[in-house]
Amino acid sequence: MFGFLTLRNEPKAFTLVRCVILGILSVFLLVSGGINYARVHKKPIDLNETHMDWNQLENGQHVQMDVEVLIGEYMYQTYNGEETSRDYLMPHIIYDSHNNYYTMDRAIGVKINREYFDTADTIVDNSVAWLRDRSGNTPPNTVTIHIDGYLQKMNDDQLKYCKEAMTAAGYTAHDLAATIVPYYICDNANSGFVLLICGIISAIGTAGLTIYALKKK
Repeated sequence: MFGFLTLRNEPKAFTLVRCVILGILSVFLLVSGGINYARVHKKPIDLNETHMDWNQLENGQHVQMDVEVLIGEYMYQTYNGEETSRDYLMPHIIYDSHNNYYTMDRAIGVKINREYFDTADTIVDNSVAWLRDRSGNTPPNTVTIHIDGYLQKMNDDQLKYCKEAMTAAGYTAHDLAATIVPYYICDNANSGFVLLICGIISAIGTAGLTIYALKKK
């Protein structure tokens, strides 16, 4: 009621200014939602490609892969005292055809939900054993987790925990700079749709408010 009385009693110019502000917000929501929605529903990039250059990855890209190798957990999220998800470090495994040798060149974060914790831990155990073997044999793939999500840039805390985990595993500062790709894969496919809906509602509100403002004397 207070909001309606304010609109009714304020000068017409003030109401039109509200229309402009709401219109700008509508455009922002529609554009942001459209871009996000298009990225998520674009054909995903397959990160299982061994010769893919992970340096070319960008924030917001839709990606998928069958996770076969994980080299440890670097952070986790909780709700009501229970872990809901964990962030693991996932290496990029490349194959040297000349020497018939597999090795790791880059690493990225991947968020694993609670229902896959046991599988992820099994993958970590297998991966650590393989990395310590140093024989260059084919990476272990007895169990996998299929990931379909999008790339999100790590914030300062995430990057800090990631570096701490790798340092504890024996990586040097030089290794960190050359290895870490500062993104993680998360599942947030609905954000674009939500932004689009908010933008549409905001645009309808803008139209209604503009009509009301123009009718004011």
